[in-house]
Amino acid sequence: MSCTIKHVVGTCIRREPRPQTKFEEPELRILQLHSDYVEYEPVKKEAPNAEDAEKKKIRVEDVVLLLTSVEKGDDASVARAAVDETASFMRKLKASRVLVYPYAHLSSDLAGPAEALSVLKEMEAYARELGLDTRRAVFGWTKRFKVAVKGHPLAEQSRTIRSDGEPRRIDTVQERMPVKEGKSLDEMKSVVFRQAKYDSEKLPANDHRLIGQQMDLYSFHDAAPGMPFFHHNGMIVVNELLGYWREVHRRADYVEARTPIILNRQLWEISGHWDKYRENMYFTRIDDDEYALKPMNCPGGILIFKGASHSYRDLPLRVYELGIVHRHELSGVLSGLFRVRCFTQDDAHIFMREDQITDEVVGVIRLITGFYGVFGFEYRMELSTRPQKSIGTDEQWAAAEYGLRGALDSLGVPYKLNPGDGAFYGPKIDFHIKDAMGRTWQCGTIQLDMTMPEKFDLDYMGADGQPHRVVMVHRTVMGSIERFLGILVEHFSGKFPVWLAPEQATVIPISDKNSEYASKVGTLLDGEGFRVRVDNTSNTMNYKVRDAQHRRVPYILVVGSKEEAEGTVAVRDRTGKVEYGATPDQFIQALKAKIESKEIN
Repeated sequence: MSCTIKHVVGTCIRREPRPQTKFEEPELRILQLHSDYVEYEPVKKEAPNAEDAEKKKIRVEDVVLLLTSVEKGDDASVARAAVDETASFMRKLKASRVLVYPYAHLSSDLAGPAEALSVLKEMEAYARELGLDTRRAVFGWTKRFKVAVKGHPLAEQSRTIRSDGEPRRIDTVQERMPVKEGKSLDEMKSVVFRQAKYDSEKLPANDHRLIGQQMDLYSFHDAAPGMPFFHHNGMIVVNELLGYWREVHRRADYVEARTPIILNRQLWEISGHWDKYRENMYFTRIDDDEYALKPMNCPGGILIFKGASHSYRDLPLRVYELGIVHRHELSGVLSGLFRVRCFTQDDAHIFMREDQITDEVVGVIRLITGFYGVFGFEYRMELSTRPQKSIGTDEQWAAAEYGLRGALDSLGVPYKLNPGDGAFYGPKIDFHIKDAMGRTWQCGTIQLDMTMPEKFDLDYMGADGQPHRVVMVHRTVMGSIERFLGILVEHFSGKFPVWLAPEQATVIPISDKNSEYASKVGTLLDGEGFRVRVDNTSNTMNYKVRDAQHRRVPYILVVGSKEEAEGTVAVRDRTGKVEYGATPDQFIQALKAKIESKEIN
C-alpha cells in the first residue's frame, strides 16, 4: 500500500492515482501553505478518542499550515518523512512556525482514530525535535477554520515523496489509463456526465460559481476536473476582455506569438522544469518519445527568439502569448475558476539589453496599472530581492535589482520591499489588486530572469560586433484569464460594465400587439453591433423584467402603445431607475459612449 499522508486545503474530493506515470516506490503527496494566519474553532466532538478542547477561536499567525489526512498503513516513518520535507520547505521560506491540522476529508481509506492520532502526534514530536515552533490542532473534532495564504510564488507547494524521504523517480515508460472492468455504459455515463450544481442557499450571493450558473457563463464537469467549460455567454466576456488586452499590447508595441501545448521532454530538461517541476506536469508519448503538456509558456517563446539572429538595434523585443497551460493540482484544492488544472496565461516575454531594463520595466508597470484602472481595482506593488539561494553573479543581481528599483522610484509610486524573497533566478515586482469586498489577489508580476538566457544561450550581436547575453523579463497582467474572470465576476457581482456584459440590452413589449415594434427596436440595436435580446415570449411583462434582472442585463427597454406611437423606449437600468421618452437613436448614442469609455457601473 502507498504511504499516503496527504496535506490539503479546501473542499476535498478523493483523487485517484495519476495514470500518467509509473513509480518505483510507494509515495505520499503533501501540500504546504505559507499563511499570514490560520484561525480555527472546535465545534463538536466526532471521534471516540477526541482530545479535550475548549470551544473557542484559536489564531496562529505567520505559519506554514499542513492539513493532514492519515490513511491505513501510515506509520512513524511516513510521518517523519513528511516533516523532513516540510522542514526543508520552511527553511527556503525562512519560516519557523508550523501547524499540523487533522483533516479527514481527502481519503476514503482512512486509518482508525487511534492510529491517526498516533501519526499526528509523531509528526508534532518530530517537528519539535527539528527545532520548529510546532502547533497541532485538536484531533477528533469538527472545526470551523479560515486561512489567509500569502501571495508569493512559493506560498503553496505540493510535493510527492517516498517513506524514506527521497523524491520520487519517474520511469521512462509510461502507462496508459487503466480500463475499469465491469462498468456498463450507463454506469460510465453516470460519472462522466456529472455536472456541478450550486445552491444559492449554501453559497454567498456573489460567489462566481453560482453567478456563472445563473448567467450561463461556464460550468464544471467530472469529465475534466479542474478544467472549466466556457459557454457562449462566458466566451463573449472572455473575448471582450482579451480584445481589450490585445489592444493595450498593440499600443505598447508588443507582437503576438503562439507555441505548441505539447513539447518534447528534452526541452523541459534544458529549461530545468523536468527536474524541479515534473510532479506538477502531465505527460504523454508520441512515436516512442516522451512529451509533456506545457505548464509554462517561456520555453516555447524562447525557441522563437532563438530561431533568428538579433542585433542590439532589434531590442527590446516584446512578445506576448495567450498560452494554454496545464499544471497538476490536488483535487481537494480545486475551486471554481480560482484553482484549476488548465488555464490561459496572459504571458509576455521581453528580450532586451541590460541598459534597457529600467525603461522597459517602467513601461510594463504603466501597462499593468492602466489595465487594472479600467476595472476600478486598487493595487499595491511589492519588490522582492535576491534570496539566500540563487544563481547568477553579484554584478548581475545588482544590475537587475537596480533596474527594478529604479523603475519604481522613477515613477514615484509606493511599494513594499521584501528582502530575500525574490525568485532564485532573479528579482521581481508583484502586483496585488483589491476587489470590491476588500480581498487582495496577486495577479500581475514582472520577473527578471538570469537563468533561461544562460541555459538556452540567448545572445544578440552588440555594437562592438561581439555576442552579448540577452536580458529576459517574464510578465503577466491578469496571470490566469480564468482566475481573473472569477475575480471580476465577484468584484462586480455579475453586473459587468456594459462593454463586458454578455447581453447589453433586452427589449420587452408590454403586450403582444407591441411585439412588432419591439422587434424593430431590437433590429436597430443589433444593426449597431450591440448584444440585444427581444423577449417576445408569452410570459408576463413583470416576469420578463425579473428574468432580465436575474441575468444582470444592464438595460431593459420596455415598449408599449405609447412608446410605439411616439417612436420612443422606456429605459430601465440595473438600479431600477427608468427614463421615459428616449428615442432608439438617443439610446444607441448613449450606449456607444458608455462602451467606448469603458465606464464602470
